[in-house]
Amino acid sequence: MDSTSRPANGAKVYEMLWDCKFCGTRKLLGKTHRFCPNCGAQQDPTARYFPADNEKVAVQDHVYVGADRICSACNSLSSAKAEFCGNCGKPLSGAAQAQQGASRTGDEDEQFAESDKVYQKPKPSTAAAAPPKQGFGLKPLLILAVVIAVIGGGIFALTRSQTSSAYVTGFRWERSLNVERFQAVPGKTDCNAVPIGAYSVNQQYEQVGSRQVPDGETCERVQIDQGDGTFREEERCQTTYRSEPVYGYVCYYLFNTWVFARAEKLEGTKEQAPTWPSLGSSGSCFTLGCEREGSRNERYYLALRYGDRDFECPVEYALWEETGLERSFTVEVGSVLKDVRCGTLKPSG
Repeated sequence: MDSTSRPANGAKVYEMLWDCKFCGTRKLLGKTHRFCPNCGAQQDPTARYFPADNEKVAVQDHVYVGADRICSACNSLSSAKAEFCGNCGKPLSGAAQAQQGASRTGDEDEQFAESDKVYQKPKPSTAAAAPPKQGFGLKPLLILAVVIAVIGGGIFALTRSQTSSAYVTGFRWERSLNVERFQAVPGKTDCNAVPIGAYSVNQQYEQVGSRQVPDGETCERVQIDQGDGTFREEERCQTTYRSEPVYGYVCYYLFNTWVFARAEKLEGTKEQAPTWPSLGSSGSCFTLGCEREGSRNERYYLALRYGDRDFECPVEYALWEETGLERSFTVEVGSVLKDVRCGTLKPSG
């Protein structure tokens, strides 16, 4: 709601309640009774509360101008439009606004009871407040420094490595051939998008999706403290939806295409020249069940030893081919985990 406005969307305005803390008079009206009619005590805006539904007092033709202002000299309440305190005459420019309580929400048919009353302790004045501490203090900084040092030391230890000498003890190669088979693959699509070459097409009418359609609404009642001794009550509604199936024609079909069938693998050492697996057939074939060669993959490994540890590293074919037994290499080894870092493998000399 704007700072100066009337209730919208069918909202109604009622008076908040407050209890006098001096004489005990209860359920005084927040807008009507700025002072206790029994003892004359001033209204405390932090003591306002919502009434029960059966005790609500309506405010007629209420124009909301904002939360009340609190005079810094006498603590009297004045309208947000007032320029001077009505009790002592002090200018209200920069005056604090009355605190607004939390709104409360319930189901449309729920009956509200009287809300809790919470008297807040006044905040200490600026003069009485202890001076704020500067900075973070020495102890937190020392703890932070120790944590950073421990984390940094751990990272350094785990990433630190040393150069070690290794020599070749053997060779290994791997070659694999992906085999594709020409076969019928089932498919399903909108009947306007059946691919060319499809056959055994079967059209069916079935659910192809769903849509959300409006299906009534759910409403809740909200009471909002306006900070001027009143609260507004409004209804907030939200549309609910239900899921409704959508039907259409779907085509099922078969389509002949090449699909991955299996991988053929061969491996060996330098004693056997690297070769590719063979399918044992040649020429082109487009009969169901025919097979053809697909993609190829190859890797070459050097078996090495440093100290009493054996390990294996993948290398390029040219290096694998030219390298002989007992050839020396250098490689980085982790200082803590003793992990071999094959990416650093280099021939010695």
